[in-house]
Amino acid sequence: MHRLSVKFCLMSILSIILTSSLAWSATELAKVNGRVISDDDLATALGGLNEGQRDKLLKDSNTRRQILNGLIDQEILVQQAEKERLDQDKDFQNAVAAFRKQYLANRLLQKSLGEKLTDKAAKQYYERNKHRFTTDQVHAQHILVETEAQAKDLIKKARGGADFQALAEKHSKDPSAKNNRGDLGFFGRDRMVPEFTEAAFAGKPNEIVGPVKTTYGYHIIKVLEKKPGSQLEFNDVELKVQNDLRQDLTQSYVGGLRKSAKIDVNETALNK
Repeated sequence: MHRLSVKFCLMSILSIILTSSLAWSATELAKVNGRVISDDDLATALGGLNEGQRDKLLKDSNTRRQILNGLIDQEILVQQAEKERLDQDKDFQNAVAAFRKQYLANRLLQKSLGEKLTDKAAKQYYERNKHRFTTDQVHAQHILVETEAQAKDLIKKARGGADFQALAEKHSKDPSAKNNRGDLGFFGRDRMVPEFTEAAFAGKPNEIVGPVKTTYGYHIIKVLEKKPGSQLEFNDVELKVQNDLRQDLTQSYVGGLRKSAKIDVNETALNK
């Protein structure tokens, strides 16, 4: 099934889910073969924007007409896809199942964390974590492996005097290691994943840090040099602060749920 058709169908489903409870008050703007497109559908089409941006666009009649024309084209395509029974094939069913999971997960996080993502909370988070919002830089090398046991073995060798870059070239599963021998150069706090960043910036020059677990695997980090920078003001990094706060709250919330979940991982199949 064409991805474009899947996208249009899923957007239609999302529109139904979000607007069904308000359908009684929706204003009909157009019909396509008897199927209604309402002003709620226009608002849903701009769901990725905040309320202020959405309201501003919807107040402009030319913008409303452009959005409506796009929804009419979408509805025509959806109806044709339904005639060709594309909504009955496996690709569509898989896409709907994936969309359902993503939608429910996002709705739960919004319901559970939404009230904690306030301007006041963001400013408090900034004050508690000022060290994260600087122009500091660190120069580091790293080795990425699949298991903690591999990482510990390589740390032992590196601390015992083995050439770190030679180990990276031979053992790291990072594709770039063959070219840069694990050398990442200088980087700031916004370039790497949080776990890696915290470990690298916490290390001292010439210190070997690890194992550091991330979604990519286990890292061994060798800190080479640090360049102190300046403190960034809240107004300059407000969006990053909000994003970091959201990530921390999400990780904490999901982590709590994981503790009560029964999780079985097929390591053999995973590592094929």
